[in-house]
Amino acid sequence: MNVLLVGCLGIVLVTGAVLAFFYSPTDNSIIYDGPYEPLRGVEMSSAYASELELAFETPGGLLVRALHQWAGLAFLVVAVFRLVFVRRFLQVLPVLALLGLGALNVVVGLVTTGAVPAGETFEQVPTIWWYSVHLLLALMTAAALIVAWRRHSRPD
Repeated sequence: MNVLLVGCLGIVLVTGAVLAFFYSPTDNSIIYDGPYEPLRGVEMSSAYASELELAFETPGGLLVRALHQWAGLAFLVVAVFRLVFVRRFLQVLPVLALLGLGALNVVVGLVTTGAVPAGETFEQVPTIWWYSVHLLLALMTAAALIVAWRRHSRPD
């Protein structure tokens, strides 16, 4: 199961690095003038416009984004299964940390892209802060995975 966790995290990190080249985490209001006809002429943030550009203008952009999202969700599912099948308390703590950090990272990532409305309270927080928290949580998740991996590989 640890190999699946590492594999999912590796896919998330690689696809996240690719997506970072196309994402613009700024809140500047622009008028959309892209290929998606129903939104043409609508005022939106440049962050959301960069998501639309990735989806409609970048070859393979939707595939990379889908891989990123599904590998993140698969990471959470594998962490839950590992938590259910592990009986020792010391191995459960890192998996709980992985599960919590991964779930929080999924939510923050969706808020960052504009896929989930942040609500009136959180809209005052600049998108660059959400993006920074998303990257920080990804690093913390990787660190928790390393701790879990080392505890698993340690002989009893």
